Amino acid sequence: MPVECGKEHGQLLWVTNPFTGTVTYFTDILNKRSGFRRRPAPDSGASSLSAAAMEAEHEEVRRTCPFCPGNEHMTTTEVMRVVESAPGAARRAGEWRIRVFHNLFPRIPIACTGQRNESYVLVEDPRHFRDGARHGGELLYTAALPVEQFQTVFRTAVEVARRAAANPAVHGLALRKNQGPQSGASQPHIHSQIIGIDRILPPVAREIEVTRQSPALWHDIVRFVRDEGFLIEEIDGCYLYFCPFGLFPRSYEVVDLASRGAIGRLSDSRLDIFAALVHRALAILGDTPLDYEVHDGDEIPLHAHINGRHFPYSNIAGTLNLPTGLWDGGTRPHAGAAARRRD
Repeated sequence: MPVECGKEHGQLLWVTNPFTGTVTYFTDILNKRSGFRRRPAPDSGASSLSAAAMEAEHEEVRRTCPFCPGNEHMTTTEVMRVVESAPGAARRAGEWRIRVFHNLFPRIPIACTGQRNESYVLVEDPRHFRDGARHGGELLYTAALPVEQFQTVFRTAVEVARRAAANPAVHGLALRKNQGPQSGASQPHIHSQIIGIDRILPPVAREIEVTRQSPALWHDIVRFVRDEGFLIEEIDGCYLYFCPFGLFPRSYEVVDLASRGAIGRLSDSRLDIFAALVHRALAILGDTPLDYEVHDGDEIPLHAHINGRHFPYSNIAGTLNLPTGLWDGGTRPHAGAAARRRD
């Protein structure tokens, strides 16, 4: 089933989400002026602090953050840790690189998962702040990690997912991330979550249902984004593209057409390709608020939905309005990025 869309003189006017039926309209709202006036943020005085004072301020934050090294007693029992450093990543002597523990507040009630807490927190790096941070707002963010470390993060998350899937009460899994308070994150220290659920996630169930009706749909989607110039990168049958029918104005998807089935059954080499493209999407969004969620299943390809949550948009009667110039020249979210294939 080809992706439904409308055009005029070759210009995309609307596109339908093949899974939800919602419509994205492309309008001229990019040139619409806002009546809200921006006021400069008050000077926090951080720039006037000495290097020693800034480090003392950062150290105070690190002493109270439950995800920082030295505060392991503030979390639940540790499940897993990675100690080796990724290439290009500095590490203090004796410090872990990645750490996993049960979520103090289970996202799924333990009564639904066999009286076991199958909600996990994965701390992606021991650093709280960016290297060379000058004030408390310069937090480390996931895209700043070396891609090799993010691949290790992803493989660690999959190992935890295997652990959760071994629970017979678990029938669905969510690998997800929130970055920034606007996306629902409650902790500034970079982390992601692995959640075992007592059923197949409703969005995944819908994707399976639609794929059964249209087995070639995922190939059709890739063909559509390629034809429209939305494809950003391709590696051995795995694709990263800007998704014009996503839930938010900056929505990206990574789809591995070569991988179906539970994510825990995939090889590390395949996971590394997938993780590299997710990392590329995160790099496009940078340190802005975002979220991502990974979906898998026997009847659908492994894929991730990555949403930027910082950008304003107009939702009209359940539809999404995007600027017609979203992908033109410098306004395109991935301007200058040509689709590439690596064998």
